[in-house]
Amino acid sequence: MSTPTLIGIAALRGRYTARLIQFGEDPQVLVPLLRRIWTDTFGRDTGAMAAALLAHDWWSLAVNPKPRRWDQQPPVPGLGHPADNDTIRRGALREDVGGALEWLYLLHLDQRRLVVYEATVHGRWLRHSAHHLDPADELFITEPADDDGGGPEMTVCTVCGAVDEIDHVEVPSMAGYGYDTATSCTRCGSSVATDPMFGDHVTRKPWPPHNPTTGDATGSAR
Repeated sequence: MSTPTLIGIAALRGRYTARLIQFGEDPQVLVPLLRRIWTDTFGRDTGAMAAALLAHDWWSLAVNPKPRRWDQQPPVPGLGHPADNDTIRRGALREDVGGALEWLYLLHLDQRRLVVYEATVHGRWLRHSAHHLDPADELFITEPADDDGGGPEMTVCTVCGAVDEIDHVEVPSMAGYGYDTATSCTRCGSSVATDPMFGDHVTRKPWPPHNPTTGDATGSAR
């Protein structure tokens, strides 16, 4: 079953330019795939990857797409299977979601970041998640609570290793659309502040914390 998905680049004030992926995937599948394409195919050149994605509509993305006898166009090496339709889309996050679209993936070129939106039952785009193309850049990650990958997930701070010690605040944005958010680790104080216009601002606190020097701790009484 197809999962119609848009992928493109973010612009100012919630606008975007995108292409259709007819057989898209949810973020658990597509985000790791896009990271691999970014690394293996484009050598971490975000601009080159965005230009290639915007050159076609797509049936599906793949790192090693194989020729298929029913395709009218050959696969694009390292990227996927292009579709026959050739319509570039320009829209805004505040507009109604048209058709049967389910996901929207927007690249923020200057931040090497991917923001994912999901279509709601109300026909609006709702921010689902944000991902750095280089996962080492992420401040908070989710991991399985059990070694076998089953059970609930836990949120881990990549600075201090705190598990599920996260505060999250979300308020309507002063930009006039979307939300301003603040997510912080209660152990080390590292945080991510987000707004719809400027994206994420990441603050990593020193860990272990620097203790003030009050004297010669190595000295001994004589």
